[in-house]
Amino acid sequence: WTVSSAGSLDRLALEHGNHQDLEIKEGMVKVQVKAVGLNFADIFAVQGLYSATPQGKFTPGLEFSGIILDVGENVKPVDGWRPAVGDKVMGMTRFGGYTTHLVVNAAFLRPLPPTWSFDQGASFLCTALTAWYGLVTIGGLRKGHAVLLHSAAGGVGLVALEIIKAHNATAVCTIGSPEKASLLQERHGIPATAIVVRGASGAQFSAQLDTALQSLPNKQEGFDIVMDSVQGIYFQPAFDRLSRGGKHVVFGAAAMTPPGSSPNWLRLAWQWLWRPKVDPLEIIAANKGVIGFNLIWMWDKVEDMSEIFTAMMAQVQWQPPHVGRTFAFDDAPAAMRYLQSGSSVGKVVVVVDSE
Repeated sequence: WTVSSAGSLDRLALEHGNHQDLEIKEGMVKVQVKAVGLNFADIFAVQGLYSATPQGKFTPGLEFSGIILDVGENVKPVDGWRPAVGDKVMGMTRFGGYTTHLVVNAAFLRPLPPTWSFDQGASFLCTALTAWYGLVTIGGLRKGHAVLLHSAAGGVGLVALEIIKAHNATAVCTIGSPEKASLLQERHGIPATAIVVRGASGAQFSAQLDTALQSLPNKQEGFDIVMDSVQGIYFQPAFDRLSRGGKHVVFGAAAMTPPGSSPNWLRLAWQWLWRPKVDPLEIIAANKGVIGFNLIWMWDKVEDMSEIFTAMMAQVQWQPPHVGRTFAFDDAPAAMRYLQSGSSVGKVVVVVDSE
């Protein structure tokens, strides 16, 4: 799937080619793609709202799973594993994932766990690295912390709950609709008092957070970490309820996701003008901070990302990722619109018949 130029989901077009024409350079591996995991970044990129979007024609997609077809020269072992033809793998790419065959840096591949399906493998790397980086690397998560986790029933949210549990910390989960609560309760045992269906106003959300904080076992003074992929009217109430030394970690802006195929620039301009603002002088006395990140800008830090992956695999007993819904490869645009709707739980995956 390609986009002639960013600006609209309607510009997605299916193109045909021969994977034999793909050049395998030194340190690279050719993969027959079996599944593609969708991310909100895919939507923002296609609509032209993502600063990392390539200029001109491009193929969206950041994470995938598949089978190695060929290995280039000087491919080095990764965490004791040397990629070989026939290996089942999960991987990441800086765009280019919506395809049947892909040439990728071997450093961004890992072996698919033997009990996981291709769908599950395509649902893990980007989401898990995002959750770990936000919670642990920059959030400083440790035992006893209270975490406010936005969109907890989504791909990042569900793996974040596993990280929080592994650190003996506690989560208050926010979701966009009540139908998503059962997944959190069944998969992670989250009590109903720690699940917040985000209210329609900042004032309502503030009251919901106060109630949730009071229900926590240790009667926390506030949240130690806020994992914020939503922002909008929900930013300020969460920031105000950070404890001393707390960190508001921002890695998304779902509240600004355009509902249609193309951005409504007037609506976005209004949201931009009324976006949350933090005074750097005030946060000194408040003893709290805001940190933002996007791992796509860390793409060249291969060793750092490898170390993070090794640490998170060693410290968490991961469940197979929850795949909420799958789509056929030919239905990739419909899959993106479904993710855009906000009604999904877990990961949305495109299944590739690449024989």
